[in-house]
Amino acid sequence: MMIRNLVLLFCLSLLTACSVVQATSGPEMKDMSVLDRGTERYKVLAELDRPMLTDTDKDGRMYDIFSFRQGQHGSVKAGKAVVYGAAAIFTLGLSEVITSPLEGAAGKGAKIKARVLYDAEQRVDQVELLQDDRWVSVQNINDK
Repeated sequence: MMIRNLVLLFCLSLLTACSVVQATSGPEMKDMSVLDRGTERYKVLAELDRPMLTDTDKDGRMYDIFSFRQGQHGSVKAGKAVVYGAAAIFTLGLSEVITSPLEGAAGKGAKIKARVLYDAEQRVDQVELLQDDRWVSVQNINDK
């Protein structure tokens, strides 16, 4: 009986790390201010990485299409990890039944696709949002 309880306790302790690890390992938050009009292209590339496509429009202006996951700020991820860890301790791991799938769905980041059109000096001129799966828009895109 004692060994069975120890094995059960050990198995529950393995579960407690799942949502905590998921909360801290999600994608980082991108600085969307690089999409403001007038930002130099190299700064956009430095923040959003390589575009899916680079081409020119019918007027000969260059554009990039980016696809990325918008993550959460580091302090938000740390806060969630603390809450999930505390919940796991107080519920002896049972909270993982809820927090692990929740973090698996919400913690992977929101997919964003954007078409960025540049002017002759390769500065952001216009941004067209092609996909935005964010539940709550923390940073606006090209709102200036």
